Amino acid sequence: MVETTGWIKTENFVYTTTKENKKKMYLLAKDHVHKLTEKASSDPVIQDILNFILPAYEDFLLQYRKNTVEKRDYHQKTAAFEDLIAQLSGVEIRRWDVEIQMTYDIATNDYRLFLPYGREPFQKGTYDMRIEAVMTLGDLLSADPQLQGLGARVLAFGQQLDDLRGQQQGVEGNNDDNVDDLEAKREELAIILYGAFARLLAHYYRTPKRVDNFYELKYFRRSRNSSQEQEEENDNFSNFEVALSPGSSQQQLEGLLIGGERLRLQHISGEPVLYYFLVNSSDSPGQQYELQPNQSVEVIVPLGHRLIVLENPSRRDSLVEIELLPS
Repeated sequence: MVETTGWIKTENFVYTTTKENKKKMYLLAKDHVHKLTEKASSDPVIQDILNFILPAYEDFLLQYRKNTVEKRDYHQKTAAFEDLIAQLSGVEIRRWDVEIQMTYDIATNDYRLFLPYGREPFQKGTYDMRIEAVMTLGDLLSADPQLQGLGARVLAFGQQLDDLRGQQQGVEGNNDDNVDDLEAKREELAIILYGAFARLLAHYYRTPKRVDNFYELKYFRRSRNSSQEQEEENDNFSNFEVALSPGSSQQQLEGLLIGGERLRLQHISGEPVLYYFLVNSSDSPGQQYELQPNQSVEVIVPLGHRLIVLENPSRRDSLVEIELLPS
């Protein structure tokens, strides 16, 4: 639990600036850890601060990646279910209706037994009630000696709908739990990062401006015209801005990729940069590609590869945006 204070100078600014914005925490923390890592080999105090941060940082990253994967799984299952619902509302109920009419005239009580309200229950109302309408129709048709075959097909379709609905709702429930878990890990990481900030200030108390070098300050600025909720909605977990200093390289999206994803790379500013994919962070690069100034490319992550590396071989800063595109 983050303690509230009555003095702005003791407020946990990491907590407040990342509240309701998990992507900002992801980017802020990752950039901070990279900057600490660069300095840690030559300064044992910085190494100790880095060790202090890493457990909470790694816990947050793991949960963030789990949320991202399961969020995509939910969207995929929702899309598959909605496609099947559209098929029910259009093609399937029309076919079933026509086949019933080939046996029973539309004006008869026998026909009205199967479709007393026509096609409407299969085209309107909640998803669960539409599934119920399909299963009821399937049971009634299966009890009719002349329409048993159609009844079996209707029941099979209804079962397919019900299974997809169950999967979708199950993943939705997991997503709700994951959101709560991610918030708890964001809060814990905010406490740790705030503690690390205090330790950096103590280390550089005579030259506090040097503390700035361990942060990307843009992550602590908020638009005056946007709420935190709007910022989170706009971020949408899919766009990542990567600032590359001269001669540097950065590994990105580790744990978010399994291979087969579509990425868009947009060169924003600076000199050409190189990019390539790795299975593990310790691997050596294989084929490398060049991204020219102002160039935008769409690429498919090779199967089994789990991260993308960006390198800036020039003597100028470069800026690249990575976007995870819908599959």
